[in-house]
Amino acid sequence: MPEDLAGALKRLDDVEIDALLVAVTTEAKRRGRRPPSPPKEKPVADAKPQRRQEAAEDGATSLTTGKLNAVCAAFKAGVKPSAIAKQFGITQSDVRKALAQGTRREA
Repeated sequence: MPEDLAGALKRLDDVEIDALLVAVTTEAKRRGRRPPSPPKEKPVADAKPQRRQEAAEDGATSLTTGKLNAVCAAFKAGVKPSAIAKQFGITQSDVRKALAQGTRREA
C-alpha cells in the first residue's frame, strides 16, 4: 500500500477509480463486510421535481464510459445488479440498461 494513498488515488483516471471500486467492493463482500452507505442528500427547496420520462432518458446513456465498464466488470465478477445499483448510486433499471449496452459493444 502506498504511503500517500490519497495522492496515489488523485493520479488515477475515472476508469481506474471505477475498477478499483469494483475490486474493493468485491473483496469487502468476500470478507463479509458491508460498504458504508452513502450520505443521504437533503432535497433542495428550489429544485423542480424531475418528470419520469426525463429521468428515464437520463438512464444508462448518461453513464460515463468508465462507470459503464465498471458496472459490466462488477456483474462479470458476480456482484448482483441490486448491489451494483446501490454501490454506484444508480437505479436497477440503469444497471440492466448498462449491461445490455455493454453486451452490444462486445458483439
